[in-house]
Amino acid sequence: MHPVLKSALQPLATQIATVSKEEAQAHPLPGQDRWSPQQIIEHLILTYKLTSNSVSRQLESGRVVKNHRRLLKFLLRAQTLGLGYMPRGVPAMLAVRPLEYTPEAGPAIAARFLAAAEEMDSLLVAGRKKFGIQACGEHPFFGVMRIDEWRRYHAIHARHHASQLHKAIQNARSASRV
Repeated sequence: MHPVLKSALQPLATQIATVSKEEAQAHPLPGQDRWSPQQIIEHLILTYKLTSNSVSRQLESGRVVKNHRRLLKFLLRAQTLGLGYMPRGVPAMLAVRPLEYTPEAGPAIAARFLAAAEEMDSLLVAGRKKFGIQACGEHPFFGVMRIDEWRRYHAIHARHHASQLHKAIQNARSASRV
């Protein structure tokens, strides 16, 4: 896996690997629409699949995506990719909400998480070989992105959820002691 991704994703995999099946399902604040530890990781897996699908479509077409970025996409992109900041409390788009999944223990979740990231990264490597520094795939909010931007986005996104995952695991462990 590319070092940019590995440095951001490995700590999350290490954290989730330590939880039991019950802890992985515990919601931090019941009734608050907060995610359990497994749901946080499932959300990230869904984003990797979305990226994989976008890059895969472009690899199959063989054409560089045209940049149709409007002002809002430019500003969102500058905030996230330029400044490395993702705002908190913004709901995930429906396609990457973990609505259906099979409850699992931490080690199985971590293995699937890293496998999805590896699959995505192999497509990013193929995209880099085929398109070089040109755009490869399109993000729903940020528009067309280069391979380096995809990796930066996923690293920033993983770090955005790192504290959420840590708090969810802490809550699950404190709830199981009660």
